[in-house]
Amino acid sequence: MSDREFLALVGRRPGMYTLSATYGRVVAFLHGYEMQARRRGESVLDGFDRWIEERGTPRGATGWWGQAHRVAFPGRDRVTDLAPEEDAHAVAVLFRLLDGFLADRERGWGA
Repeated sequence: MSDREFLALVGRRPGMYTLSATYGRVVAFLHGYEMQARRRGESVLDGFDRWIEERGTPRGATGWWGQAHRVAFPGRDRVTDLAPEEDAHAVAVLFRLLDGFLADRERGWGA
């Protein structure tokens, strides 16, 4: 199973993998997933921040997770505590972005 396929499964039921499908927990899960890939000499998220930036959301101090938050909530500069419906929206946007990034990378983006 590819990273894209696996992360699509996570995106469909994030609470199954993170115990609580909050944006913060999903981000922590993805950071852990990336660290495991790097231990194998690979990367899943390398270039994700640049990919989001190319679509109009500048990078900031928080990296890809802050950018994805700004895509979900334009005009909000700070990542703050989210209401449950906001968490669900932010998680959905994050996985939509991640799938687009991984699809583009499969087609050779960033090579």
